[in-house]
Amino acid sequence: MRNADKTNYYWPVVDGQLWLPDGQPATEAPQGSHACFRMDLPETDNDYRHWICLSEKPLPLAPEHWLNLRDLMGSSTPDVWYWAGRALQIEHWWRRHRFCSACGSTLPEPAPERLTHGEMVRVCSSCQIHYYPVQTPCIIVLVTRGDYCLLALHQRSRTGTYTTLAGFVEAGERIEQTVVREVDEEVGVKIKNLRYADSQSWPFPSQLMLGFYAEYEAGSIEPQLEEITEAHWYHYRQLPKIPPRGTIARQLIDGFISEREAASHKSGERE
Repeated sequence: MRNADKTNYYWPVVDGQLWLPDGQPATEAPQGSHACFRMDLPETDNDYRHWICLSEKPLPLAPEHWLNLRDLMGSSTPDVWYWAGRALQIEHWWRRHRFCSACGSTLPEPAPERLTHGEMVRVCSSCQIHYYPVQTPCIIVLVTRGDYCLLALHQRSRTGTYTTLAGFVEAGERIEQTVVREVDEEVGVKIKNLRYADSQSWPFPSQLMLGFYAEYEAGSIEPQLEEITEAHWYHYRQLPKIPPRGTIARQLIDGFISEREAASHKSGERE
C-alpha cells in the first residue's frame, strides 16, 4: 500500500463492489458518496486514516476499477485485503440494517460523537436499540492422518478446488463442539487432539473463521452429499487443486505440509 505522511485512504463500496484504482485505495474522497466514515478509530497516533465511502447509487468513477473482493484473493497485500474486507463488512451491515427490527423506524446514520470514540453503531431514535456491525463465527479445520490430510470438493465449488472442512457455530455451542460436529456431519469421521491455528475475517459477507488442526481417530469417509461432492485422504506431496494463498484454508494446508516435510527431514537424519 502507498505510504505517505498523514495520508487519507478512501474505500468506496457500492453493493458489494470496491473501487480500487491499480489495486490500491483512493487518496481522495469520491464525489457522490452518501456517507463517509473512518474505519480505523479509535487509533489516533498513525499517519494515515482509512475511510469507507458508501452510496446507494452508482458513483461516477472509472468502471474498470470496480472489483469484487474475490478478484483480489491471492494477489493483494495483507494490508489491502484487511481494509478491503473491513470495508465490505461495514457496507453489508449498512445495507442490511436500514430499519429497526423492533419498531420498524428508519435507522439514522452513526452519530458523529460516537464515531469520534470509535463506536460504529446505528441507534434507533424511537426505541434506542443499538445495531453494530457483527461477524458470524465459523470453524475451519484440516483433519490429518500421518502424512495424509482430508480434503473435500464442495458442492458449491465452481473451480474444482479441494479444501478443508468448515461450518457455522450453532447457538449455545463451544467452538470445539462445532469442530467435532461439523467433521462428523460432513464426512462421518471422528477426530481427536484439536489444535487451534489461527483466525481470518472472511467478508463473504461477514464471517470470522477460526482455524484448527485435528487428528483422525476413527471412521470411514462418508460425504454428506448435500454439501460435499467427494472427499479423500491426500498425501502431502500429492495434493489436488487447493485454495489460493491468502486464504486460511491454504494457510492450514501449507502449515501441514511444512510440518510433514520437517518430520521427514528429521527421520532421514536419524537413518
